[in-house]
Amino acid sequence: MNTVQSVSDAFVNLLYQVLSAIPAILAFLLIVLVGYFVAKALRTVTARLLDRFGFDRTLQENEYGQYTERLSPGASPTRLIAGIVFWFVLLGAVAIAIARTNNPGLTSFLDAVVGYLPNVVAAVLIFVIAGAISTAVGAFVRRTMGDTATGQVVQAVVPVLVMGIAIFAILDQLEIAPDIVRIGFTALVGGLTLALALAFGLGGREVAAQIIRDAYEKGQEQRDQVRRDYELGKERSRQDRDAVKERAPAEPTEQTRDRTPGPQERGQG
Repeated sequence: MNTVQSVSDAFVNLLYQVLSAIPAILAFLLIVLVGYFVAKALRTVTARLLDRFGFDRTLQENEYGQYTERLSPGASPTRLIAGIVFWFVLLGAVAIAIARTNNPGLTSFLDAVVGYLPNVVAAVLIFVIAGAISTAVGAFVRRTMGDTATGQVVQAVVPVLVMGIAIFAILDQLEIAPDIVRIGFTALVGGLTLALALAFGLGGREVAAQIIRDAYEKGQEQRDQVRRDYELGKERSRQDRDAVKERAPAEPTEQTRDRTPGPQERGQG
Protein backbone atom coordinates (compact mmCIF):
# COMPACT_ATOMS: atom_id res chain seq x y z
CA MET A 1 0.00 0.00 0.00
CA ASN A 2 2.86 2.38 0.85
CA THR A 3 4.50 1.63 -2.51
CA VAL A 4 1.33 2.46 -4.42
CA GLN A 5 0.92 5.65 -2.43
CA SER A 6 4.53 6.67 -3.12
CA VAL A 7 4.13 6.11 -6.87
CA SER A 8 0.87 8.04 -6.86
CA ASP A 9 2.43 10.94 -4.99
CA ALA A 10 5.39 11.03 -7.39
CA PHE A 11 3.07 11.05 -10.40
CA VAL A 12 0.97 13.82 -8.90
CA ASN A 13 4.08 15.89 -8.19
CA LEU A 14 5.34 15.35 -11.75
CA LEU A 15 1.99 16.34 -13.22
CA TYR A 16 1.89 19.41 -10.99
CA GLN A 17 5.37 20.47 -12.12
CA VAL A 18 4.45 19.96 -15.79
CA LEU A 19 1.26 21.96 -15.43
CA SER A 20 3.11 24.66 -13.51
CA ALA A 21 5.72 24.91 -16.27
CA ILE A 22 3.17 25.29 -19.08
CA PRO A 23 2.69 29.07 -18.57
CA ALA A 24 6.46 29.59 -18.56
CA ILE A 25 6.84 27.47 -21.71
CA LEU A 26 4.07 29.36 -23.47
CA ALA A 27 5.60 32.68 -22.44
CA PHE A 28 9.00 31.49 -23.73
CA LEU A 29 7.56 30.44 -27.09
CA LEU A 30 5.53 33.64 -27.40
CA ILE A 31 8.55 35.87 -26.74
CA VAL A 32 10.71 33.94 -29.21
CA LEU A 33 7.95 34.01 -31.84
CA VAL A 34 7.43 37.76 -31.50
CA GLY A 35 11.19 38.30 -31.59
CA TYR A 36 11.44 36.20 -34.75
CA PHE A 37 8.86 38.25 -36.63
CA VAL A 38 10.38 41.53 -35.44
CA ALA A 39 13.86 40.35 -36.48
CA LYS A 40 12.55 39.26 -39.87
CA ALA A 41 10.87 42.63 -40.44
CA LEU A 42 14.02 44.54 -39.46
CA ARG A 43 16.11 42.35 -41.76
CA THR A 44 13.82 43.18 -44.68
CA VAL A 45 13.86 46.91 -43.88
CA THR A 46 17.66 46.94 -43.56
CA ALA A 47 18.13 45.10 -46.87
CA ARG A 48 15.76 47.46 -48.70
CA LEU A 49 17.44 50.57 -47.32
CA LEU A 50 20.90 49.34 -48.30
CA ASP A 51 19.64 48.35 -51.76
CA ARG A 52 18.09 51.79 -52.23
CA PHE A 53 21.43 53.44 -51.49
CA GLY A 54 23.21 51.03 -53.86
CA PHE A 55 25.41 49.53 -51.14
CA ASP A 56 26.33 46.34 -53.03
CA ARG A 57 26.80 48.20 -56.30
CA THR A 58 29.21 50.63 -54.68
CA LEU A 59 31.36 47.86 -53.24
CA GLN A 60 31.26 45.25 -55.98
CA GLU A 61 30.41 46.67 -59.40
CA ASN A 62 33.91 47.86 -60.20
CA GLU A 63 37.30 46.29 -60.78
CA TYR A 64 38.30 46.75 -57.14
CA GLY A 65 35.32 44.81 -55.84
CA GLN A 66 37.18 41.65 -56.88
CA TYR A 67 39.03 41.66 -53.56
CA THR A 68 35.77 41.50 -51.61
CA GLU A 69 34.54 38.77 -53.96
CA ARG A 70 37.73 36.73 -53.48
CA LEU A 71 37.50 36.88 -49.70
CA SER A 72 33.79 36.04 -49.64
CA PRO A 73 32.70 34.46 -52.95
CA GLY A 74 29.07 35.11 -53.81
CA ALA A 75 28.47 37.04 -50.60
CA SER A 76 26.33 40.14 -50.58
CA PRO A 77 27.33 42.83 -48.05
CA THR A 78 23.69 43.88 -47.88
CA ARG A 79 22.49 40.38 -47.01
CA LEU A 80 25.36 40.01 -44.57
CA ILE A 81 24.46 43.15 -42.62
CA ALA A 82 20.75 42.35 -42.77
CA GLY A 83 21.50 38.86 -41.42
CA ILE A 84 23.45 40.32 -38.52
CA VAL A 85 20.50 42.55 -37.66
CA PHE A 86 18.19 39.52 -37.78
CA TRP A 87 20.29 37.34 -35.48
CA PHE A 88 21.05 40.19 -33.11
CA VAL A 89 17.34 40.86 -32.54
CA LEU A 90 16.42 37.17 -32.41
CA LEU A 91 19.14 36.35 -29.87
CA GLY A 92 17.98 39.30 -27.81
CA ALA A 93 14.46 37.86 -27.77
CA VAL A 94 15.79 34.41 -26.83
CA ALA A 95 17.84 35.97 -24.03
CA ILE A 96 14.76 37.68 -22.63
CA ALA A 97 12.79 34.43 -22.87
CA ILE A 98 15.51 32.39 -21.14
CA ALA A 99 15.87 34.98 -18.40
CA ARG A 100 12.21 34.37 -17.51
CA THR A 101 12.85 30.63 -17.03
CA ASN A 102 15.35 31.26 -14.21
CA ASN A 103 17.63 28.47 -15.51
CA PRO A 104 21.24 29.28 -14.50
CA GLY A 105 22.83 26.94 -17.06
CA LEU A 106 20.97 28.31 -20.05
CA THR A 107 21.42 31.87 -18.84
CA SER A 108 25.21 31.46 -18.58
CA PHE A 109 25.44 29.91 -22.05
CA LEU A 110 23.36 32.62 -23.65
CA ASP A 111 25.33 35.34 -21.86
CA ALA A 112 28.49 33.96 -23.45
CA VAL A 113 26.88 33.92 -26.91
CA VAL A 114 25.48 37.44 -26.57
CA GLY A 115 28.81 38.67 -25.23
CA TYR A 116 30.60 37.31 -28.31
CA LEU A 117 28.09 38.76 -30.76
CA PRO A 118 29.55 42.33 -30.72
CA ASN A 119 32.87 40.85 -31.86
CA VAL A 120 31.13 39.31 -34.87
CA VAL A 121 29.40 42.60 -35.67
CA ALA A 122 32.71 44.47 -35.43
CA ALA A 123 34.41 41.92 -37.70
CA VAL A 124 31.72 42.29 -40.36
CA LEU A 125 31.88 46.08 -40.18
CA ILE A 126 35.67 45.97 -40.55
CA PHE A 127 35.29 43.79 -43.64
CA VAL A 128 32.71 46.10 -45.23
CA ILE A 129 34.64 49.30 -44.40
CA ALA A 130 37.88 47.80 -45.71
CA GLY A 131 36.14 46.93 -48.97
CA ALA A 132 34.85 50.49 -49.27
CA ILE A 133 38.30 51.94 -48.53
CA SER A 134 40.03 49.70 -51.06
CA THR A 135 37.47 50.70 -53.67
CA ALA A 136 37.89 54.41 -52.94
CA VAL A 137 41.69 54.23 -52.91
CA GLY A 138 41.79 52.30 -56.16
CA ALA A 139 39.47 54.78 -57.86
CA PHE A 140 41.47 57.75 -56.54
CA VAL A 141 44.78 56.32 -57.76
CA ARG A 142 43.33 55.56 -61.15
CA ARG A 143 41.90 59.07 -61.47
CA THR A 144 45.17 60.74 -60.48
CA MET A 145 47.75 58.44 -62.09
CA GLY A 146 45.72 57.02 -64.94
CA ASP A 147 47.02 53.99 -66.83
CA THR A 148 50.69 54.65 -66.16
CA ALA A 149 52.89 51.74 -65.11
CA THR A 150 53.32 53.18 -61.64
CA GLY A 151 49.60 53.80 -61.33
CA GLN A 152 48.80 50.21 -62.26
CA VAL A 153 51.22 48.91 -59.64
CA VAL A 154 49.75 51.14 -56.94
CA GLN A 155 46.20 50.19 -57.98
CA ALA A 156 47.07 46.51 -57.61
CA VAL A 157 49.03 46.73 -54.35
CA VAL A 158 47.11 49.22 -52.21
CA PRO A 159 43.72 47.42 -52.17
CA VAL A 160 45.43 44.12 -51.36
CA LEU A 161 47.33 45.79 -48.52
CA VAL A 162 44.13 47.32 -47.11
CA MET A 163 42.28 43.99 -47.22
CA GLY A 164 45.27 42.21 -45.69
CA ILE A 165 45.28 44.57 -42.71
CA ALA A 166 41.51 44.10 -42.46
CA ILE A 167 41.92 40.32 -42.26
CA PHE A 168 44.29 40.65 -39.30
CA ALA A 169 41.84 43.03 -37.60
CA ILE A 170 38.94 40.61 -38.21
CA LEU A 171 40.84 37.65 -36.78
CA ASP A 172 41.76 39.74 -33.75
CA GLN A 173 38.12 40.73 -33.21
CA LEU A 174 36.98 37.11 -33.48
CA GLU A 175 39.71 36.13 -30.97
CA ILE A 176 41.03 33.41 -33.28
CA ALA A 177 44.61 32.59 -32.21
CA PRO A 178 45.16 36.17 -30.98
CA ASP A 179 48.85 35.69 -30.15
CA ILE A 180 49.66 34.32 -33.61
CA VAL A 181 47.63 37.06 -35.27
CA ARG A 182 49.44 39.80 -33.36
CA ILE A 183 52.85 38.28 -34.12
CA GLY A 184 52.00 37.92 -37.81
CA PHE A 185 50.69 41.48 -38.05
CA THR A 186 53.78 42.85 -36.31
CA ALA A 187 56.04 40.89 -38.65
CA LEU A 188 54.09 42.11 -41.69
CA VAL A 189 54.23 45.78 -40.68
CA GLY A 190 57.89 45.49 -39.70
CA GLY A 191 58.82 43.82 -42.97
CA LEU A 192 56.89 46.39 -44.98
CA THR A 193 58.54 49.25 -43.12
CA LEU A 194 61.98 47.73 -43.64
CA ALA A 195 61.29 47.16 -47.34
CA LEU A 196 60.19 50.76 -47.80
CA ALA A 197 63.22 52.05 -45.93
CA LEU A 198 65.57 49.96 -48.05
CA ALA A 199 63.78 50.99 -51.22
CA PHE A 200 64.16 54.68 -50.46
CA GLY A 201 67.71 54.17 -49.27
CA LEU A 202 68.71 52.28 -52.43
CA GLY A 203 67.32 54.73 -54.92
CA GLY A 204 63.60 54.50 -54.41
CA ARG A 205 63.45 58.24 -54.03
CA GLU A 206 63.52 58.56 -57.81
CA VAL A 207 60.53 56.23 -58.08
CA ALA A 208 58.64 58.22 -55.45
CA ALA A 209 59.49 61.46 -57.23
CA GLN A 210 58.27 59.96 -60.50
CA ILE A 211 55.00 58.90 -58.86
CA ILE A 212 54.42 62.41 -57.55
CA ARG A 213 55.46 63.94 -60.87
CA ASP A 214 53.10 61.71 -62.86
CA ALA A 215 50.23 62.50 -60.52
CA TYR A 216 50.95 66.23 -60.76
CA GLU A 217 51.18 66.17 -64.56
CA LYS A 218 47.96 64.19 -64.77
CA GLY A 219 46.23 66.75 -62.58
CA GLN A 220 47.60 69.62 -64.68
CA GLU A 221 46.40 67.98 -67.88
CA GLN A 222 42.93 67.52 -66.47
CA ARG A 223 42.85 71.09 -65.20
CA ASP A 224 43.97 72.44 -68.58
CA GLN A 225 41.38 70.29 -70.32
CA VAL A 226 38.63 71.63 -68.06
CA ARG A 227 39.82 75.17 -68.75
CA ARG A 228 39.81 74.58 -72.51
CA ASP A 229 36.33 73.09 -72.36
CA TYR A 230 35.14 76.08 -70.36
CA GLU A 231 36.60 78.57 -72.86
CA LEU A 232 35.09 76.61 -75.76
CA GLY A 233 31.69 76.75 -74.08
CA LYS A 234 32.00 80.50 -73.60
CA GLU A 235 32.99 81.00 -77.25
CA ARG A 236 30.07 78.94 -78.52
CA SER A 237 27.67 80.86 -76.28
CA ARG A 238 29.00 84.17 -77.62
CA GLN A 239 28.64 83.00 -81.22
CA ASP A 240 25.07 81.88 -80.62
CA ARG A 241 24.23 85.21 -79.00
CA ASP A 242 25.71 87.17 -81.94
CA ALA A 243 23.81 85.03 -84.42
CA VAL A 244 20.55 85.75 -82.62
CA LYS A 245 21.26 89.50 -82.67
CA GLU A 246 21.98 89.41 -86.43
CA ARG A 247 18.72 87.63 -87.22
CA ALA A 248 16.58 89.84 -84.98
CA PRO A 249 16.18 92.97 -87.32
CA ALA A 250 15.39 90.88 -90.39
CA GLU A 251 12.49 89.06 -88.78
CA PRO A 252 9.18 91.01 -88.37
CA THR A 253 8.07 91.35 -84.84
CA GLU A 254 4.65 90.34 -83.64
CA GLN A 255 3.71 94.00 -83.09
CA THR A 256 4.57 94.85 -86.72
CA ARG A 257 2.56 91.94 -88.09
CA ASP A 258 -0.52 92.78 -86.02
CA ARG A 259 -0.56 96.56 -86.73
CA THR A 260 -3.41 97.58 -89.05
CA PRO A 261 -2.80 100.33 -91.68
CA GLY A 262 -3.97 103.85 -90.80
CA PRO A 263 -6.09 106.22 -92.95
CA GLN A 264 -3.09 107.85 -94.59
CA GLU A 265 -1.62 104.48 -95.45
CA ARG A 266 -4.94 103.39 -97.01
CA GLY A 267 -5.15 106.67 -98.95
CA GLN A 268 -1.69 106.22 -100.29
CA GLY A 269 -2.63 102.75 -101.29
